[in-house]
Amino acid sequence: MNANVAPSRIFFGWWVVISFVVMTFLSVGIRFTVGPFLKPVVADLGLDRPSFSLVVAVGHFLYGAFTPLVGRLVDQVGARPVLVLGTLVLGGSLAATGFVTQLWHLWAVNGVLMAVGLAATGQVVAAAVISRWFARRRATALSALGIGSMSGMSLLVPLAMWLILTVGWRTTYVIFGAAVVVVMLPLCLWIIRESPEQLGLTIDGVPARAAAEGSPVLVERTDMTQALQTSSFWQIAGGLFACGFSMSLLSAHGVPMLTDHGYHDMTASWALGVLGGSSVAFAMVLGVIADRVGRRPVLAWLYGTRALIFAGLFLIRDQPVALLLVAVAGGASMAGSIAMSSALAADIFGRFSMGSVFGGMFLSHQTGAALGSWLAGFLFESTGGYGAAFSLAIGLLVCASLVSLRLNDRPRTVPVLSPAAGA
Repeated sequence: MNANVAPSRIFFGWWVVISFVVMTFLSVGIRFTVGPFLKPVVADLGLDRPSFSLVVAVGHFLYGAFTPLVGRLVDQVGARPVLVLGTLVLGGSLAATGFVTQLWHLWAVNGVLMAVGLAATGQVVAAAVISRWFARRRATALSALGIGSMSGMSLLVPLAMWLILTVGWRTTYVIFGAAVVVVMLPLCLWIIRESPEQLGLTIDGVPARAAAEGSPVLVERTDMTQALQTSSFWQIAGGLFACGFSMSLLSAHGVPMLTDHGYHDMTASWALGVLGGSSVAFAMVLGVIADRVGRRPVLAWLYGTRALIFAGLFLIRDQPVALLLVAVAGGASMAGSIAMSSALAADIFGRFSMGSVFGGMFLSHQTGAALGSWLAGFLFESTGGYGAAFSLAIGLLVCASLVSLRLNDRPRTVPVLSPAAGA
């Protein structure tokens, strides 16, 4: 693909978005399948839940710790080489997990290598690239990533459970690893491009003259050290901490919690699947709304309603229909928090700063994810249930909602002329 290619009616940025939707479907969706793997892996390797939860927790933290480095590489050398290498590492680590026989094997491939692969193929890289292609419809484009992640949760969680029950957890990991390489590698090589400027296009696909005469002034770049000194950075990062804590708690312990409450394995998996499926329906709607009324109120809504959904998932017992209804309603709260946060980050700090700045924010998300996964296992062993962990998640989400309402979304820098990485 180059600048001499005949123009298409469809802005090429949307093909980039679709590619990242498919990639997040696999990378994020597979991350959500931790819950179905918990009991069979623990039983096969002779572990306990806290030990397995600690591996998952450290993996989440390392995912976040590697993300600022990956984001900086994206800003400096471009996304495509990072994505290609990350795809190979992610696929290889998933397949290798199917051959582990000892706890330290699990630490090496599932805790460390998978974290590297997820960081290099995850939502920060996607948000960094997509934010370069869109301004006026940025929230809509970024919200499409929620379709990928929540579709992955909706389809891959029950698929993982079915495969585990059918062919075993080891073969399931090998299948997932092969799928990552076969599907994601061609997208990285053939579709992903760093920015519209690389193809001789303009942001949002508007004609060059209209871009020069009628488009709003765009914020381009902010140094990471300057971003760290703003309240906006820490307000967004604080909300992402609550997001990571709650979603990691749900992905790692949601299925075990529901089965502990007496629900069948497939019922528990389908509850999370329905939750993800309903989120797909809401993802783009919330993005369109955010582009019209602003990101802050939508972000506050997402955190606030998620607190209510978590309360429903924990409190409803022996009522599968009611549980599934809560899962359906949960679609209005699960998809979009990362999209709104990344859109705000791009609006405030500039589209060519997204790799490093949002990568730094995402470390907070993954720190929360690590704590949510490990602490839930620890509290389960200490108290005999998940009540304390879910109560803490609900409290964090309520705080995040209130902070989002007061978030300072004023742009922090002035426009600068800067080509995209790899252009």
